[in-house]
Amino acid sequence: MKRVGFAVFLLLAVPQIAGAVVTFQQLDGNTFTVSHKVKWIGSRGQAMDLVFEKTASLCIAAGYTHMRILDQETTSAGYYQSANATLTVKLFMETGEGRVECQTKASDEYIQQAKKKLKKKGYEGPIEVLDDREEAETENQCTVEQITAMVKAGLSDEQIKAACGSGTEE
Repeated sequence: MKRVGFAVFLLLAVPQIAGAVVTFQQLDGNTFTVSHKVKWIGSRGQAMDLVFEKTASLCIAAGYTHMRILDQETTSAGYYQSANATLTVKLFMETGEGRVECQTKASDEYIQQAKKKLKKKGYEGPIEVLDDREEAETENQCTVEQITAMVKAGLSDEQIKAACGSGTEE
């Protein structure tokens, strides 16, 4: 009986632990969308807490110190649906208006996961971040909101780059 109980525990615990990975998409040099889906029982609040932790960890892993939240989205758990949360953030190497320090919420486990995924995706390190005025003056570049909408619509990276021109090149 103890073996059956232990086997059931492993079947329930291992997917929960193994499912806690950093999932992100790089929209441009320093803009990312990070998602978290609650695997079992959980709330929107739990999903949002974990996506903030994962985003802060990605920020540190990518070589930045601060982030500004551009968009956030959550859904609550339904009958056949788990709670999930998504953040779109712009990363910076210094403090500024509307920016949050990444180190306070980051965790070592997620930092290591994010570093591995960044390396696997060919990430080349932090870029020089333009201030908001310089960024607005850059020709042929889609806004973060436009890129986010394209990602949500299911466009590939190549399609987004073609639509936005040279402004999204890494």
